[in-house]
Amino acid sequence: SLILLQLSTTKAYAIAYCAIREPVAIIQEFFPTYTSFKTLEGLVDESMRQEIGEVLPESHFQEFGIHSLYVVYRGEALMGFVHARTEKGLFGLDEIIWILAADMTVMEFKFQENRSGAISQSVMHHLTTLLKGADLMEVTKVLKTESELNQRDRVIISSAIKALFVTKNLLLGVQNSL
Repeated sequence: SLILLQLSTTKAYAIAYCAIREPVAIIQEFFPTYTSFKTLEGLVDESMRQEIGEVLPESHFQEFGIHSLYVVYRGEALMGFVHARTEKGLFGLDEIIWILAADMTVMEFKFQENRSGAISQSVMHHLTTLLKGADLMEVTKVLKTESELNQRDRVIISSAIKALFVTKNLLLGVQNSL
Protein backbone atom coordinates (compact mmCIF):
# COMPACT_ATOMS: atom_id res chain seq x y z
CA SER A 1 0.00 0.00 0.00
CA LEU A 2 1.04 3.50 -0.65
CA ILE A 3 0.96 6.03 2.18
CA LEU A 4 0.95 9.69 1.33
CA LEU A 5 2.43 12.17 3.70
CA GLN A 6 1.40 15.75 3.29
CA LEU A 7 3.61 18.44 4.77
CA SER A 8 2.36 21.93 5.15
CA THR A 9 4.40 24.99 5.84
CA THR A 10 3.02 27.11 8.58
CA LYS A 11 4.68 29.69 10.74
CA ALA A 12 4.90 28.39 14.28
CA TYR A 13 4.84 30.72 17.24
CA ALA A 14 5.97 29.80 20.70
CA ILE A 15 3.49 30.29 23.47
CA ALA A 16 5.28 32.26 26.11
CA TYR A 17 6.26 30.39 29.22
CA CYS A 18 7.74 33.14 31.30
CA ALA A 19 6.76 32.22 34.83
CA ILE A 20 8.54 32.54 38.15
CA ARG A 21 8.03 29.40 40.19
CA GLU A 22 8.35 31.08 43.60
CA PRO A 23 7.77 34.81 43.13
CA VAL A 24 7.56 35.63 46.86
CA ALA A 25 11.00 34.10 47.48
CA ILE A 26 12.51 36.03 44.56
CA ILE A 27 10.89 39.30 45.67
CA GLN A 28 12.15 38.77 49.24
CA GLU A 29 15.65 38.03 47.95
CA PHE A 30 15.98 41.19 45.85
CA PHE A 31 13.61 43.56 47.66
CA PRO A 32 14.01 42.56 51.34
CA THR A 33 12.15 45.64 52.62
CA TYR A 34 9.11 45.26 50.38
CA THR A 35 5.64 45.36 51.91
CA SER A 36 3.50 44.26 48.97
CA PHE A 37 3.48 43.36 45.32
CA LYS A 38 0.98 43.15 42.50
CA THR A 39 0.97 40.71 39.65
CA LEU A 40 0.12 42.25 36.30
CA GLU A 41 -0.63 40.06 33.34
CA GLY A 42 -0.34 41.43 29.86
CA LEU A 43 -0.51 40.16 26.34
CA VAL A 44 2.42 40.11 23.95
CA ASP A 45 0.76 40.48 20.57
CA GLU A 46 1.91 40.86 16.96
CA SER A 47 2.47 44.63 17.24
CA MET A 48 4.71 44.26 20.30
CA ARG A 49 6.61 41.43 18.60
CA GLN A 50 7.25 43.69 15.60
CA GLU A 51 8.50 46.51 17.83
CA ILE A 52 10.95 44.18 19.56
CA GLY A 53 12.05 42.94 16.12
CA GLU A 54 13.01 46.51 15.23
CA VAL A 55 15.27 46.75 18.30
CA LEU A 56 16.59 43.18 17.94
CA PRO A 57 16.43 42.42 14.20
CA GLU A 58 18.60 39.31 14.57
CA SER A 59 16.35 37.80 17.23
CA HIS A 60 13.56 35.36 16.61
CA PHE A 61 11.12 36.84 19.09
CA GLN A 62 8.08 34.77 18.20
CA GLU A 63 6.48 34.66 21.64
CA PHE A 64 2.84 35.42 22.02
CA GLY A 65 0.65 35.04 25.02
CA ILE A 66 0.26 36.20 28.56
CA HIS A 67 3.30 37.43 30.48
CA SER A 68 3.39 38.08 34.22
CA LEU A 69 5.06 41.12 35.70
CA TYR A 70 5.52 41.52 39.44
CA VAL A 71 5.34 45.13 40.61
CA VAL A 72 6.99 45.53 44.03
CA TYR A 73 6.13 48.20 46.62
CA ARG A 74 7.27 49.45 50.01
CA GLY A 75 4.16 51.12 51.34
CA GLU A 76 2.88 53.24 48.47
CA ALA A 77 6.34 53.64 46.90
CA LEU A 78 7.23 51.64 43.81
CA MET A 79 10.46 49.70 44.44
CA GLY A 80 10.82 47.84 41.15
CA PHE A 81 9.78 44.95 38.96
CA VAL A 82 10.46 41.25 38.59
CA HIS A 83 10.03 39.67 35.17
CA ALA A 84 11.01 36.24 33.85
CA ARG A 85 12.21 35.51 30.34
CA THR A 86 12.57 32.14 28.66
CA GLU A 87 15.37 32.04 26.11
CA LYS A 88 16.64 29.38 23.74
CA GLY A 89 19.84 28.02 25.27
CA LEU A 90 22.43 25.54 24.12
CA PHE A 91 20.62 22.46 25.43
CA GLY A 92 17.05 23.64 25.92
CA LEU A 93 15.24 26.62 27.31
CA ASP A 94 17.00 28.83 29.84
CA GLU A 95 14.84 30.77 32.28
CA ILE A 96 16.22 34.13 33.39
CA ILE A 97 14.67 36.29 36.09
CA TRP A 98 15.22 40.02 35.62
CA ILE A 99 15.16 42.41 38.57
CA LEU A 100 14.39 45.94 37.40
CA ALA A 101 14.47 49.18 39.37
CA ALA A 102 11.51 51.56 39.54
CA ASP A 103 13.26 53.78 36.95
CA MET A 104 13.24 50.87 34.45
CA THR A 105 16.92 50.05 34.72
CA VAL A 106 18.51 46.65 35.27
CA MET A 107 19.35 45.89 38.89
CA GLU A 108 20.31 42.24 38.56
CA PHE A 109 19.48 38.93 36.96
CA LYS A 110 19.63 35.29 37.88
CA PHE A 111 18.92 31.99 36.24
CA GLN A 112 15.84 30.14 37.42
CA GLU A 113 16.77 27.25 35.12
CA ASN A 114 20.02 27.05 33.21
CA ARG A 115 20.21 24.27 30.63
CA SER A 116 23.20 25.72 28.82
CA GLY A 117 25.85 24.73 31.35
CA ALA A 118 27.60 26.57 34.12
CA ILE A 119 28.59 30.21 33.79
CA SER A 120 31.70 31.22 35.64
CA GLN A 121 31.43 33.79 38.40
CA SER A 122 33.76 36.08 36.46
CA VAL A 123 31.46 36.00 33.40
CA MET A 124 28.37 36.62 35.56
CA HIS A 125 30.18 39.50 37.28
CA HIS A 126 31.21 40.96 33.91
CA LEU A 127 27.66 40.76 32.51
CA THR A 128 26.15 42.16 35.71
CA THR A 129 28.63 45.06 35.61
CA LEU A 130 27.76 45.77 31.96
CA LEU A 131 24.02 45.76 32.62
CA LYS A 132 23.58 47.12 36.15
CA GLY A 133 21.90 50.53 36.08
CA ALA A 134 21.34 50.41 32.31
CA ASP A 135 18.02 51.35 30.74
CA LEU A 136 16.62 49.97 27.48
CA MET A 137 18.70 52.24 25.24
CA GLU A 138 21.90 51.61 27.19
CA VAL A 139 21.45 47.82 27.16
CA THR A 140 20.80 47.98 23.42
CA LYS A 141 24.02 49.98 23.03
CA VAL A 142 25.97 47.33 25.01
CA LEU A 143 24.70 44.64 22.64
CA LYS A 144 25.77 46.67 19.60
CA THR A 145 29.15 47.95 20.83
CA GLU A 146 30.72 45.25 23.03
CA SER A 147 33.03 43.32 20.73
CA GLU A 148 34.01 40.62 23.24
CA LEU A 149 30.55 39.11 23.65
CA ASN A 150 30.10 35.45 22.81
CA GLN A 151 26.78 34.03 21.59
CA ARG A 152 25.60 33.13 25.08
CA ASP A 153 26.39 36.65 26.38
CA ARG A 154 24.42 38.07 23.45
CA VAL A 155 21.41 35.88 24.33
CA ILE A 156 21.51 37.11 27.95
CA ILE A 157 21.80 40.76 26.92
CA SER A 158 19.03 40.34 24.34
CA SER A 159 16.92 38.84 27.13
CA ALA A 160 17.50 42.01 29.18
CA ILE A 161 16.31 44.11 26.24
CA LYS A 162 13.17 42.00 25.89
CA ALA A 163 12.52 42.12 29.66
CA LEU A 164 12.80 45.92 29.72
CA PHE A 165 10.71 46.30 26.58
CA VAL A 166 7.94 43.94 27.67
CA THR A 167 7.86 45.46 31.19
CA LYS A 168 7.54 48.98 29.79
CA ASN A 169 4.79 47.95 27.38
CA LEU A 170 2.85 45.92 29.94
CA LEU A 171 2.89 48.90 32.31
CA LEU A 172 1.73 51.26 29.55
CA GLY A 173 -1.05 48.86 28.65
CA VAL A 174 -2.27 48.72 32.25
CA GLN A 175 -2.04 52.51 32.67
CA ASN A 176 -3.93 53.09 29.42
CA SER A 177 -6.71 50.74 30.48
CA LEU A 178 -7.37 52.57 33.78
